[in-house]
Amino acid sequence: MEESELHEMLHHTLANNSSKAYRTMLTQIFSQRITPAMDFTYDFDIHKGSFSLQHNMVQEFVWETVCRVFKRHGATWLNTQLFMPKNKKLFENCEGACFMDHSGMLIMLAHDLRVPFARFVARNNITNLKRYCIERVFRPRKRDRCHPKELLECAFDIVTPITSNLLPDAEVIHTIAEIIQLFPVLQERNYSIYLNHISLLRSVLLHCGIPEDKLQQVCSILCDSMTGKLTRREIEAKFYNLSLSQNNLLHLYKYIEAKLDIKELSSLLTPLMKGKSAVSQLAKQGFKDLQAVMEHLTQLHIKHQVVINLGLVYKVHQYSGIIFQYVAFVHRRHRVVPETLAAGGRFDNLILEFRGPQVTGPVPSAVGVSLALDKISTLCSASMPLASCHCKALVVAMGNILVDRAIRIVQRLWTVGINTELLCDVSQEEVQEHCKRTGISYSILVSDKESRHVKVRSFEKDKLMEKRVLETDLVEHFSQKLRSVDKGSRETPEILSCAGQGLKGSFCSATGSYEGSITPNLNFIPPDKLSASNKQRHAEKVLTRLKTFVSNLQQKSSEIEVLMVDVSKEMVRNFLMLKCDGDEEMFNDSVQELFSLPTKPRSLKSICDQIHHFKLVKRVSMLVLYSYKDDYYQVMF
Repeated sequence: MEESELHEMLHHTLANNSSKAYRTMLTQIFSQRITPAMDFTYDFDIHKGSFSLQHNMVQEFVWETVCRVFKRHGATWLNTQLFMPKNKKLFENCEGACFMDHSGMLIMLAHDLRVPFARFVARNNITNLKRYCIERVFRPRKRDRCHPKELLECAFDIVTPITSNLLPDAEVIHTIAEIIQLFPVLQERNYSIYLNHISLLRSVLLHCGIPEDKLQQVCSILCDSMTGKLTRREIEAKFYNLSLSQNNLLHLYKYIEAKLDIKELSSLLTPLMKGKSAVSQLAKQGFKDLQAVMEHLTQLHIKHQVVINLGLVYKVHQYSGIIFQYVAFVHRRHRVVPETLAAGGRFDNLILEFRGPQVTGPVPSAVGVSLALDKISTLCSASMPLASCHCKALVVAMGNILVDRAIRIVQRLWTVGINTELLCDVSQEEVQEHCKRTGISYSILVSDKESRHVKVRSFEKDKLMEKRVLETDLVEHFSQKLRSVDKGSRETPEILSCAGQGLKGSFCSATGSYEGSITPNLNFIPPDKLSASNKQRHAEKVLTRLKTFVSNLQQKSSEIEVLMVDVSKEMVRNFLMLKCDGDEEMFNDSVQELFSLPTKPRSLKSICDQIHHFKLVKRVSMLVLYSYKDDYYQVMF
């Protein structure tokens, strides 16, 4: 049979998906044999033996930290469908991972989390929702017969019935700023916020003489230029291929290379906003929305630099209003390149794409952001100390005949809420290696040489400590061991995020988070004396030291400030001379008494100024003075 005849036959068969020939062809396709070699090579580059328990624990910590921020904003976890019918229109300029089901229908794995969510909102007539989700998204590979590339995406979306309110846009932008503040490694990168508006982008392109039918192609070129995929010369060559004149190109560069604040933008857009043409209406709408979002960001006290970048192009086929990115410039392979941590925008029109024919009424407003969690996890793995696992104790049966006894001990610890792991018939070297690798703080050795006692081992101040404990007293002993951090015995802390001056930490007990999640604010004095890693180490120590104290507070304080100072224990006690309960004059008199002491630290004035600020200006309810030099603290008020 000629090849042309074969193609014609296949084309005819595929054209009628209800025919017997079509079903026969699919049956044969799905009956293909998978060889052992195909099975092995399908995902061999994914399972390449690079699993790291440490990285996995850091990743879990990052997830939990980020999710706490979303919950604080009233969001709920919502996962949407994994598969969708193939829709090339929604993923222009980016190929999806496509498959065929048993009926021959083409389906796509999720390319991002926003499109499935927009479909979910439209099909369920949702008008009010805050959701967050962490899930895998997929990209196809050029190599045949291989697993699609997996990426981890984190999405946060707000759906409201009011389309004119731009406060949700500012809120999702501010949410990423909150997350950055929880990770020192992100703060060091000095992220900026790039803002643009789809209407404003369209008005600029039309104003520069780009025809309506070529807008999508130009946006694709601009997107590649932003990500560094194209050089300046390659960009110009592509524009010339679209028959753009040199004058139009120079005019376009004048706008897309502009990075402005809102006042400078107003001056630049004056020619576009004159008159009542379609271009001017688009420009006015875009400028008005950007102005409103900037005002809301100011009200939210955003600390990052906010730049209006008219050259910002991001998924213009999905978004229909404000678009934004968190961008930092980093050194990579002897070059400075932009790195995007988060990106998002308003996607009202995307919801409209999925509305059924019978649905009427106004389209809800929706705005969302996608966060690159993998980047955060990778950066944290390289900079954070060893994380502890969820298990706080390891019960070891030193011989198979002791398994029953070890199981009874484990069950008693589980009953009181102490996370415990069990190992049997292993050497003491293997026990030590297992604790070191997983970050388990305590090991409980069950030996046939001790019928009524067990040995509790722990590393305290880099020393191996061991104590014989009656088996009947083990639960009480171990519970006190974990709780009584003030007595010098403490568990290995979990990774806690810290952000330099104004550090925030969250308390976690051996069995989970404290109710109320009281979060002290750590203030280092002087703020620039310690490196970020040393600040983090001291932050972990003080948060663990204060854990029992805070959890036992009769009245939960809404704000607890901790001054982290490099002074001796004796000097911390001397600060109790300050009369914090009186008026400002009494306080100043007590400060002079401190200055009259024969030995005083250089930072004395700074510490007194901070105490004055917190007590008499800010009027916080509780202040703790902590010496990270001697690991000692006193409650000032």
